[in-house]
Amino acid sequence: MKQTEYESLVTMHKDRVHSYAMTILRNPAEAQDAAQDALIRLWEHRATVPVDGARPWLMRTTHNLCIDQIRRRKVRSEIGDGDEVVEARPDAGPGPQQLAESGDLRRVIDRALDALSPDDRAVIVMREVQNLPYDEIAAALGVPLGTLKARLHRARERLRTRLYRAGVTP
Repeated sequence: MKQTEYESLVTMHKDRVHSYAMTILRNPAEAQDAAQDALIRLWEHRATVPVDGARPWLMRTTHNLCIDQIRRRKVRSEIGDGDEVVEARPDAGPGPQQLAESGDLRRVIDRALDALSPDDRAVIVMREVQNLPYDEIAAALGVPLGTLKARLHRARERLRTRLYRAGVTP
């Protein structure tokens, strides 16, 4: 891969990579670092990454960097003050129409996504937010297509359950 091809790939994919990292990590500084690290790694591996395979390679690299960051957070948390992490309880708040009208629907969805495991959040974001094709998601996560579809189905069910408990129904 030539420098101009690399620059073109960075221009084409940098926003997607950053958006994905932000959705998974929920921290602007960490997301910026993960996106930048993924793009640097693309440059370091430019001799082995084909131009047409750059997007799945970048998504997999970004995903792995995000998972590593989440693991580091967990270790710091365990070493830190020793407080237990308590999962948010569902609230019996307003219904979906009131949420949408008040602008709170996005916050409810964000909380539901945050409550998912990083793996569940990853497949939901790649498919539903970034609209990546199944084969690219499978390649990015390093799983067979059938496994990906099963994971996505289960992740959607878990998200649906969390949204339902928060008062968001179809």
